[in-house]
Amino acid sequence: MVIPPEIHLPVSDSAHPRHKIQSGSCPESDISSDCPLFPLRNDIFPCTACGEIFQKSHFLEQHQATEHAVSELTDGDSGNNIVRIMFKTGWTDKVKNPEIRRILKIHNSPKIRTRFEEYRELVKAKAARNGAVGNRDERCIADGNELLRFNCLTFTCDLGINRSTSICNQQYCSVCGIIKYGFSPKMDGISTLFTSWRAHMSIPENVEEEFKFMNVKRAMLVCRVGAGRVGSEGEEINKEDGGFDSGTGIAKVL
Repeated sequence: MVIPPEIHLPVSDSAHPRHKIQSGSCPESDISSDCPLFPLRNDIFPCTACGEIFQKSHFLEQHQATEHAVSELTDGDSGNNIVRIMFKTGWTDKVKNPEIRRILKIHNSPKIRTRFEEYRELVKAKAARNGAVGNRDERCIADGNELLRFNCLTFTCDLGINRSTSICNQQYCSVCGIIKYGFSPKMDGISTLFTSWRAHMSIPENVEEEFKFMNVKRAMLVCRVGAGRVGSEGEEINKEDGGFDSGTGIAKVL
């Protein structure tokens, strides 16, 4: 995720119960009989990021999804360089080209990754059934015509500041909502754009100033998009008879 000049992001305490090993309460030999709350070795689920201990695997998953949702990519990271190059491409006005303050890597939950991968497999299978007509269809068969596209959002928290990795629960923090739940399935389509400049311009230029009282900032998401067969505006989407999987400006994203 690219964060231009004014971008910072939210933090909140996890609402899920945490369990830590209590020490010094009884001898190790008495764990099973006299210390029923002491987790057995097979029931311990440690967080590899911070070392916190949980008694249930789903508590660990919830903890990691909220407390370790992102990590910052340093200057020496190859991903950092790639994102910087992608972000700066397309900005012809160097004065307006926002400075990149930090680049965060989103750690998507297994559920979100699986949902994306399942959709990509459906696109590939559909393209294979209909046969390859051109380069576009060959890409659909190979990888679902997966693309990298930009989506600009606002946020109101401090995610990423001082290496903060926790997402918040603030109602109007779009970035944390997307990280936690993904894009809303109620939407007719999700608009993703070829350049960061176009994505940046999709949000009013004065949004930060107008909603300064809410600490609103903007962030840029770099999205993996399973575009499939892309049709022009007005053509039917997701038809079983070989129609288009996405339209201009609309595609399935992770």
